[in-house]
Amino acid sequence: MTKQELVEMVQRELDASFALPSQLQPTEIERIIDQVSVWFYENYREAVEMQYYIMRASEFAKPEFKKTRTIMMPECVVSVFECKEITGAGLLGSIDRDFADNKLIASEIYLSPFTGDSLVFRTAQYQFFDLTRAFFLEWIRYDFNRRTKKVKILGRDPYRDVFFNTYVKIPDDKLYEDYYFFRYVTAKSKIALGRMLSFFDYNLMGGIKVNAQDIKSEGETEVEKIEQEIKDQDTADYFNIFY
Repeated sequence: MTKQELVEMVQRELDASFALPSQLQPTEIERIIDQVSVWFYENYREAVEMQYYIMRASEFAKPEFKKTRTIMMPECVVSVFECKEITGAGLLGSIDRDFADNKLIASEIYLSPFTGDSLVFRTAQYQFFDLTRAFFLEWIRYDFNRRTKKVKILGRDPYRDVFFNTYVKIPDDKLYEDYYFFRYVTAKSKIALGRMLSFFDYNLMGGIKVNAQDIKSEGETEVEKIEQEIKDQDTADYFNIFY
């Protein structure tokens, strides 16, 4: 869905399919769409998707990096939640492949994390594998600013290729098709329309008067409801392990 198509759909919601003569200008609805997009990319999990980036070790030796110790991420990046050097360990970042793939100790295949049905045994295995991560993963301290899109490397300079795990924005046309996004934009537009109509005191044809406060209140209630629904989707996992 294009932005223009979304604007037209919102207009039809506001004027009840041409039943009301008052309407927001398309430019005002576009402004609301742009503002709502920022909120959704930062608060709605379906508005982003995971994306990996690799920074070559040679980049950290360049004067451009040493001057500010920052890396400019693409504009689509919303957050960076993992930064580590690539060391070539197993898929789990541990020595698990030494137990599962080494032919010399094939008799000890039972140590592989992909066998066994006991939850307690499986948990003990992964506790051990997590412990080995300290020896094979080089975690990098960093700070990311979502406004400037810069990652600042803290501590020592990396001497291997660095892996970044990020969340990036989904394409705008896909966001415009989202049910919650359309409802939220419509609700914000109702608030703007109600505010605009409250500036003037006039009657429609036949002496009918538009209740601007009701339109505004309806939009505010809808905004609160959508924000709560989105918040309820980000609940914690029900399964917890205590050490």
